[in-house]
Amino acid sequence: MGGWSDLDREGGDPRAEHAPEVLAALRRACAAVRAAGDPALLELARLRLADLLGEEAEADAPAWGALDPERAAGVASWPTSERYDDRERAALALAEQFAVDVTGVPAGPLSDASALLGSGVLAYVQGLYLLDVGQRAAVALAALFERPVPSTQWAWPTEGGPELPEDPMVAVDGLLRATGRLRALDPVLRELVRLRGARHHRCRRCQSVRSVAALVSGATEELLSSDDVLGLDDVDDATRAALRLTDAVLVGRPMVDADLVVEVRAALGPTEAVELVCYLVRNAANKVAVAFGADEAIVEDGHEYQVIADDGDTLTVDAPG
Repeated sequence: MGGWSDLDREGGDPRAEHAPEVLAALRRACAAVRAAGDPALLELARLRLADLLGEEAEADAPAWGALDPERAAGVASWPTSERYDDRERAALALAEQFAVDVTGVPAGPLSDASALLGSGVLAYVQGLYLLDVGQRAAVALAALFERPVPSTQWAWPTEGGPELPEDPMVAVDGLLRATGRLRALDPVLRELVRLRGARHHRCRRCQSVRSVAALVSGATEELLSSDDVLGLDDVDDATRAALRLTDAVLVGRPMVDADLVVEVRAALGPTEAVELVCYLVRNAANKVAVAFGADEAIVEDGHEYQVIADDGDTLTVDAPG
């Protein structure tokens, strides 16, 4: 597909061109969690996650909160360093577990973090979602568009924008809705990507959901419930590329190598690729629910059926006839 040959490798965040409303909503959500949470703790998390995820572009990005240089430079040694207090240790333990395996959060570091952060733990976890998945998305966009995408470009709103909500979840919801209004991707591909991420994060509710748009477009339950879609013979190139990119971004340290870049570019255009990455961020909001153990399915048998409305909201509906 056309468009990749015209790349501006000196450009900024590709979402500014291909999904500007999503980028604006992401910037607003990041500002909202900084305003509602503890910026210094979020800065510790930003630095530690950048190290864990290999996001070198974060080295020169603006700090999310004030932090003395010694504590900023030594964050990788936080388990044994005397520079960090119990509250910071609990927050960093939660950040690491959230990024590495979010299913281990409820029975692991959540208890200590809740006790030491109090009601601030919710805004902190919302911030972890934006930092973790935001940096993962940045790695993917940087590889696909051959340009660095530091949080300088995606975490700071322009001056004079709308007033921030007191509840950062309102701003996060705005991000989810803005992404939901993107419709360049095939509905079946989009649903397979969503379910792939749900299985990686082991979100029980997400795995119990089925997209009406995907079903109407011909997706079978055999396809949607398969644990090995890439092993099926009748999966098209675009879906294979999208699922491989999903794995590369969401599992472990994000790694988008040259072969995967070629594969994605051969199957998807730039706008579709950006939309795919935006949906990876949207879908991974399930990590917040999983972290708090609030991801239980709302149906005991069968599936919950959902549609994304024209305004980007996700609605539960009756099973398609």
